[in-house]
Amino acid sequence: MIQALHIKNLAVIEDLEFEFSAGLNVLTGETGAGKSIILNALGLVLGERASVDIVRTGTPKAFVEAVIDIRDCTELQTFLKEEELLEAVDMDLILSRQISASGRSRCQVNGHLIPVNILRRIGNMLVDIHGQHEHQSLLHPELHLELVDGYGNLTQRRRAIHQRYSEIQSMRAELRDLEQARKEKLREKELLEFQVDELNEADLQENEEEKLEIENQRLSNAQKLSETADRLYSALRNDGGILDNLKTMMPDMLHLSQIDKSMAEINRRFEETFYEVEDIAQQLRIYRDQVEFNPQRLEEVGNRLDLIYRLKQKYGKSVREILEYQQQAMHTLQELSVSSERIAALKRRIQERIEHTSELAMALSKARQKCAADLELLIEKELHELAMEKTTFKVDVAQRVSERERRTVLGPTGIDQIEFLISPNVGEELRPLSRIASGGEISRMMLALKTVLAQIDEVPTLLFDEIDAGIGGRTARVVGEKLRHLARRRQVLCIT
Repeated sequence: MIQALHIKNLAVIEDLEFEFSAGLNVLTGETGAGKSIILNALGLVLGERASVDIVRTGTPKAFVEAVIDIRDCTELQTFLKEEELLEAVDMDLILSRQISASGRSRCQVNGHLIPVNILRRIGNMLVDIHGQHEHQSLLHPELHLELVDGYGNLTQRRRAIHQRYSEIQSMRAELRDLEQARKEKLREKELLEFQVDELNEADLQENEEEKLEIENQRLSNAQKLSETADRLYSALRNDGGILDNLKTMMPDMLHLSQIDKSMAEINRRFEETFYEVEDIAQQLRIYRDQVEFNPQRLEEVGNRLDLIYRLKQKYGKSVREILEYQQQAMHTLQELSVSSERIAALKRRIQERIEHTSELAMALSKARQKCAADLELLIEKELHELAMEKTTFKVDVAQRVSERERRTVLGPTGIDQIEFLISPNVGEELRPLSRIASGGEISRMMLALKTVLAQIDEVPTLLFDEIDAGIGGRTARVVGEKLRHLARRRQVLCIT
């Protein structure tokens, strides 16, 4: 509820302060007395667009301040706390607006500087101004749906749909991310599949390269290795070779150790050396016989080493790195497969959620159509009592339809678009409220709507400008009675 208003240097007003009371307040005066300036002042402090022309001539700035009791405005209190503009103990709200002659505007809430759009949001929750085309909440079609739902006690059902729709949107966002990631991976899929096939076919083994290089070295030098091993074997084993000489020496070593026991250890070592050299000769013979010059195997080993070299050029500096790349590529391909499964599962979940939510939205749509029919009769009755007997009022409930897909479109509030339409005279087509030209008709239209919807509309203050324009007698009395009825639930300001 607006408690007080202070206006300074605004148009013809130099400095003016006055208080409002709860219930019905009437501002009356002759044309030019300044009633519209008070209305403009309220609009400014509620966030309407400002013009430098309103600054009083010869002064640097205009100033408007309003003190408002918000103890019953729970929605506004929540908003102000979220914006850190209200302390827990504050139930009075001080709004101020300063317009400089240079065109600058400054807005404050409880001493906090705020942008004008925040001030406008606060104003929309506090006051409905009827009679001018600005700042008329009931002229906005998006509010009509909320009013119909409020009238029919359908708000909870709409919120349930909104929650499910938000979940669907979150799931759709997740799906887009998955599909984008999959799309990027698909670009690499063919290359990855080729690389994995190539590496699988190569069937590399860890430490294989080292073994192949040893084998290649041996095969490349087979003849030299065989000849060298044969010479060594001959030197050890042939007549007159090392083994023959050692064998000839063995009896003397034995005799020496038998005479002098201190030589027993030397004799033992001598015998071990003989048998060790004999075994070496045997191994050299076996090695010599096994060494084989195999051109075919040499070519195979060479080709294998060339393959490993080419793979190292493409996939890593070593066989180990190549194998790691192979595992990574296989994992990426597996992830791509899993991603496809996740996408398919998520699509099914989204479709199931859409179908279920659409069923709820369709049921809500039917309930809205019934409420709309009831609301039309009540509003028309109110309008007829307000000397608008020829007026037809319609609550247009239309389902949103996709032109391309030819189907209803689910949104956060369901599948409906709702707009209030009116035909002021018989034979005229129904038109949106925003296209009604007469200020008096607009005010009476709003009065009728407010009378019917007073229990669900949470805006605490209503301002009617020239609502009595062009009426008198019985109709004027009816208007007065309806204003009095509204004033039992709301603060009502009338300019007349």
